[in-house]
Amino acid sequence: MPRKDKTDSAVFRHLNNLEYSYEWDTYCDIQEINEVLAHSSKSKSGNTGYPDAIYVNKDKKLLILVEIKPLLSQHTSENGKENPKKYAVDGVLHYMSYFLKANIDKQSTAGFFSDWKIIGAAVSGDIYDEYNHRISNFIISGDVIAEQKGINELLNETDYLMLFDNIDEEQIVSNISVSSKKINKWLRSVDSQKRPVLLSALMICLFEVKGAQNDFKNGYNSWAPETIVNNIPKTVKKVLSGEKLPEEKINVLLAELAFMEHDQDLNSQSILKDILNELSDVVIPLFDRKSNYDIIGKFYEEFLKYAGVANVKKGIVLTPRHIGALFTELIDIKINDVFLDPACGTGSFLIAAMNKLIKVIEESDVPNKEEKIRSIKTKHLVGFEKNQTMYSLAISNMLFRGDGKSQIYKEDFFSQGAEEALKELEEKGICPTIGFINPPYGGKDSADNPTKKEIQFLTRMLDKVSRYGLMIAPLSTYFKEDSVRSNILRKHTLKYVINMPKDLFMPNAATNTAIAVFETNKPHGDQEVVFYDLKDDGFILSKAKGRTDVYGKWPKIKNELLNKLQNSEKFADGINLVRTRLRDGDEWLIQAHAATDYSSLSENSFLKSVKEYMIFKAKQELDLLEKDLDEVTLLEVISNYYGGGAGE
Repeated sequence: MPRKDKTDSAVFRHLNNLEYSYEWDTYCDIQEINEVLAHSSKSKSGNTGYPDAIYVNKDKKLLILVEIKPLLSQHTSENGKENPKKYAVDGVLHYMSYFLKANIDKQSTAGFFSDWKIIGAAVSGDIYDEYNHRISNFIISGDVIAEQKGINELLNETDYLMLFDNIDEEQIVSNISVSSKKINKWLRSVDSQKRPVLLSALMICLFEVKGAQNDFKNGYNSWAPETIVNNIPKTVKKVLSGEKLPEEKINVLLAELAFMEHDQDLNSQSILKDILNELSDVVIPLFDRKSNYDIIGKFYEEFLKYAGVANVKKGIVLTPRHIGALFTELIDIKINDVFLDPACGTGSFLIAAMNKLIKVIEESDVPNKEEKIRSIKTKHLVGFEKNQTMYSLAISNMLFRGDGKSQIYKEDFFSQGAEEALKELEEKGICPTIGFINPPYGGKDSADNPTKKEIQFLTRMLDKVSRYGLMIAPLSTYFKEDSVRSNILRKHTLKYVINMPKDLFMPNAATNTAIAVFETNKPHGDQEVVFYDLKDDGFILSKAKGRTDVYGKWPKIKNELLNKLQNSEKFADGINLVRTRLRDGDEWLIQAHAATDYSSLSENSFLKSVKEYMIFKAKQELDLLEKDLDEVTLLEVISNYYGGGAGE
């Protein structure tokens, strides 16, 4: 039988190699923790009990308890509670139960743990034997011990803390979804295209201007419906003028609100009051939560989904929240960088850039940090958005992010107005250095479809920024338009192309995409390009919540991605990571340069590949690669194509 002390030592070594801020130990010197454990003996004698390993970070208010057993058979009893002395799971749940509010004797001690993050881990077997150990993780959430199913390893400090962020975000998504559905139901008599602008206006009316009284927010509950309608445009103008937004920006929003005056339902029923109460009581308080999650952007996304906004579905694909943050980590960012998003949508890329710049400043030794952060919010973010729906939401989004002054223009990026705006910014010393873009998909630049192509957005953006340009776009962008792509490489260097998971934009769109990273104003020459195939980002697709990182896998996957890109010579395998020099006309996709992976080849995989190719070939021939087809329609298309319709 393996010795327990040997097993414990192996687990301690493993934990201490996982980049924790402090050392792991078998005891703790915090009085409140010791008070809780003073009567927690596993024999239930009322004496002191201690888990096999304990970790405390007072700064981050993190407590981790670990129980260790040498044999797999000692991992858990049938219900995980029968024998805390014999089983690892039973033991860690035993100790964690003492930290539940209902079981803490002293009220003062219970208050001490009100904002602590408490985790338990059960380890059994030989941790260095892949097939001879088990690990279960638990957290206390909402005063309930919850198992983190799917997480079967010991995590580092950062990843354990992320579990709580994910739990928090799951609840946020749920609350936002319910409110979005409810508000759309109240607005069912209002045209779907007008709902987002009205929502944006109502959000602005509830915004608290520093040092000023918000008469609308304080008074609307006692007003008649008609009075609320009359006061919305006035309040929008007052709030945005107070934030020193240009008059033309304000007038664009006010013009879109003119329909309210003649809407009988809004002027006679309690619809607006109900929505304002929902926003004020449920939605807006979520915005104050300290989180990397773009809560406002998610709210708008859910709202647009329930509204069924047609012009959002046609080519506009909202950027997943973790992609915005990833963009900021794929390049080095400096304090003075100015970000440009030529198709900014609700502003998610600009918000990710703002958060990153703030973090860079906070971690630097520059003087006057608060002043520098204020400057970032007013001078370092530039966006263009020609879609009225998206523009309206971007304005209110930035406002609630503490920035009403960003240079967001309701302009087509290819217009003369956009060119003049960039020149005016340049005269003020505001010159974009980094460009982020998720362009409208499926543009043809034709009379029937005047939206510019993705490669055209990329070309113009790269020419307008001095350091880096990043884009996420459909795969077709990277193998079509050979001459345009060649011209790009004559001026700019392609560093990375990262194929993203197939379901990245689900359930909103079934579009295969890749991220391209360029260093601008530096001809590509014979530089090697790194191609990477990110098959899985850890997110799980569910019908109710869309794609969420329910198992907290993304941080680890992202860190692995960044490490492999930065050390590509070491990790290049010719299949999932390829380093190669491009020849004129070469495709910018890993599929064109990777060797065939035969390691998992089987008859089933061969048949699957043949079927996938047949589907791809039919969609390509019928120009349907960028179309989001439902399963029934796709089946009909494929059936007709191979049933005799093709080639006749």
